[in-house]
Amino acid sequence: MGKHWTEKSLSEMNERDWRILREDFAIVTKGGAVENPMRDWEELNIIPRDLLHIVIHQLQFPLPTPIQRITIPNVCNGKQYRDFLGVASTGSGKTLAFIMPVLIRMSRSSPRPTSLKIMDGPKALILAPTRELVQQIQVEAEKVTKIWSRESNYDCRVVSIVGGHSLEEISYSLSEGCDILVATPGRLIDSLENHLLVMKQVETLVLDEADKMIDLGFEDQVTTILTKVDVSADSATNRQTLMFTATMTPVIEKIAAGYMRKPVYATIGVDTGSEPLIQQIVEYADNEEQKFKKLKSIVTKYEPPIIIFINYKQTADWLAERFQKETNMRVTILHGSKSQEQREHSLQLFRSGRVQVMIATNVAARGLDIPNVSLVVNFQISKKIDDYIHRIGRTGRAAKKGTAISLVDGAEDETLMRELYKYVKKHDPLDNNIFSGGAKNKYNINKEQKNEIIY
Repeated sequence: MGKHWTEKSLSEMNERDWRILREDFAIVTKGGAVENPMRDWEELNIIPRDLLHIVIHQLQFPLPTPIQRITIPNVCNGKQYRDFLGVASTGSGKTLAFIMPVLIRMSRSSPRPTSLKIMDGPKALILAPTRELVQQIQVEAEKVTKIWSRESNYDCRVVSIVGGHSLEEISYSLSEGCDILVATPGRLIDSLENHLLVMKQVETLVLDEADKMIDLGFEDQVTTILTKVDVSADSATNRQTLMFTATMTPVIEKIAAGYMRKPVYATIGVDTGSEPLIQQIVEYADNEEQKFKKLKSIVTKYEPPIIIFINYKQTADWLAERFQKETNMRVTILHGSKSQEQREHSLQLFRSGRVQVMIATNVAARGLDIPNVSLVVNFQISKKIDDYIHRIGRTGRAAKKGTAISLVDGAEDETLMRELYKYVKKHDPLDNNIFSGGAKNKYNINKEQKNEIIY
């Protein structure tokens, strides 16, 4: 059979080797004239040496993730800055997959003086659905840009615009211009309408978590921004659009068809056999008091950090109080009624390990990258199966094993419970999922299954 692709030089690679490489990393592409994935960071000489040194040695990413392997060679071709649509789960490394192309393109021209940054606006615009995700992207970008600025003297400013910041605060943060602007759609439109910035030279436009933006009702705002960027652009600006989504939906396809030029489509892992290593357990309890008794017992068996999802803010406050009175664990709360500062403080406490448990509504279920979450508990099951999938996806990331335990009672939606049963049965990579007899009996799921088998 010959050597494996990992033992061959680039010039020795044949079509079969590339096919095996794609299978190894669960990469599926379409779109015509698609470049092959990168085998490592250096080989294709796409990334400048100074940025390469930062990624490999200072950020300590020895090899690219699958989404980085396929994105960078397809969007960093200097002859043709191609549009790109990537379908990949959160935790797949996609933030660096779009930050690196932004910086690679910038490195091909000289740094701009502050006056030009103010006059022409950002070179890259990154849109994300929630303020937490916007701030996370800013932090990730600045890990690279601060070292780049210090060691290579390339001044690259990253600014974020989110709800919760006044127009005065935004105006101040933009007073020295910026190179990369990360924003939520609504607050960006406010800033444009109040003439706080211009967008004459946006070379790279990124839509991150595009499906979540649509779920949250931002479709009109996103299309408004895409149109404004096109209308504002200098004629010489060759804009490139990169879109990332966890799921491909008809609305995403419509936006891609309307605003992207012959994009490369790449799917990573989704529907290609790559499963997060999550054990799913569904347990039945009659009421919230019983749920809490089970919860107290469960959390002692897992290492922090632990995330507990609820549907209502009152439940979050009640749970936090019970934890404080009846356990030794320190908890923090994350939900939409918290101020910007409170939310940022909660996340900082959780990430730093000063609290072991975060109690959260769906606001934390998408886009937030909390490393090494061992356990996710659905104290209240989500209303939609998609939200359930995104909640449990906070654990089992980066090829680590994780556990997701859902506590259900007698008031759940029957259709949802059947969907949940099918999902738990189908997605069982460790062959150890459990759907309790109590939950099955309550929702007649055994009968359903027998009928399906007979059919």
